[in-house]
Amino acid sequence: MGRDSIDLFQLHNRITSLGHSADFTPRVVMEEVVPALQRLQHEGKTRFIGITAIGDADALHAVVSEGAIDTMQMPYNLLNPSAGDEVPEGYPAHAFKKLMVHGSSVGVGIIGIRVLAGGALSGEATRHPTAAPSVEPIASGRSYGIDLSRAQLLRPLVHEGYAGSMVEAAIRFAIAHPAMDTVLIGIATHEQFEVAASAAAKGPLSAAGLARAAELQRGFVGTH
Repeated sequence: MGRDSIDLFQLHNRITSLGHSADFTPRVVMEEVVPALQRLQHEGKTRFIGITAIGDADALHAVVSEGAIDTMQMPYNLLNPSAGDEVPEGYPAHAFKKLMVHGSSVGVGIIGIRVLAGGALSGEATRHPTAAPSVEPIASGRSYGIDLSRAQLLRPLVHEGYAGSMVEAAIRFAIAHPAMDTVLIGIATHEQFEVAASAAAKGPLSAAGLARAAELQRGFVGTH
């Protein structure tokens, strides 16, 4: 990269209670990974260290509670708001148990990821030629097709005037949570950048828009 140091170094492996395959347990993270990252800090090679919050909710909460990380990449979107809000019992998505709120409360910077659910929240099945041809389930539905179907159920946010498009609704939903510090989105074209920037410039969804989103999300309960 031609750099002597970077601003942020994050562990990207899943963090799980059992640590199967390439997953890490909280013990391994705290006893091996974090000390290694902290050495990089002390050597001036990175300013901050963090994790990508993918894996078991309880394991992730345990790592965050240690107070050793600076940042956390956190999946949070209209299809799965469980990192930031209570969801009804039986909600069909990975349960993060308000991990984003927990992290923010102990001073961890929150970086929202998957705010468009891998593109499903565009509401369009066609993917850009430079995008990954398919995405695995990413903490929301069991498949990309299921995510697309649920995204259609959120279209009242556009039809009723809370947002100008599904992409706008998704971005403005993500930045609305008080624990969110910034969000990352995938960009394939200059136009997509302009759309995202325009959406963010409009600010968070209104309180009425967020209430309507929550109402629509409750309709997912009982679906598969």
